[in-house]
Amino acid sequence: MRHSPRARFFGAIGIVGGVLFLAGWAVVLGDPAVRTTSWYIGNALGAIACVAVAVLTAGLAALKEAGPGLPARIIQALWPVSWLLLSIGGVIMLTTGQVTALLPVGGILSVLVALVAGILIARRADLSRGRRWAPLVYGVGGFLLTFAQSDRHDPLTNVVDLVTYLLLLAVGIALFAGAKEHQAVMDRTTGAARPAG
Repeated sequence: MRHSPRARFFGAIGIVGGVLFLAGWAVVLGDPAVRTTSWYIGNALGAIACVAVAVLTAGLAALKEAGPGLPARIIQALWPVSWLLLSIGGVIMLTTGQVTALLPVGGILSVLVALVAGILIARRADLSRGRRWAPLVYGVGGFLLTFAQSDRHDPLTNVVDLVTYLLLLAVGIALFAGAKEHQAVMDRTTGAARPAG
């Protein structure tokens, strides 16, 4: 993997996003009424988490994890755009209490792009060891779990959301841990090549 300090940064931001999603999930688990304190806190955490995931996915694009070709660059450019749409939709919902078209559009786009990007990243195998599969597992899992989601906070939707956030967290961890491992290998190689004295 190239650019390990940058990859570590983007991975860390992705981990923060996953943790924020899990925290927001826990807050709204009881399906709080609109404009209650829990509703504001949970949805604010979700909107911030969307920004963090936009940074993570922009990082994957900047690092060319899906490859340098034009189709891969387009797919990876659409990924952070979808998360920014979700974030803007979340902010609008927080201020107005209404769901806008940005949320379903961003959600559908993010699921489709994640699936294609996950395939491209796994195929390229730039992430070390089995970590290259994390985006693909997230993409496939997110795509399949979309069919079980609803607007309600019923037990099935709560489980689906939890699994989705854990898979997303795994993408951040894979990028962060892969970068650390690559940096350790580079440090050992550089140290071995350095002349004594």
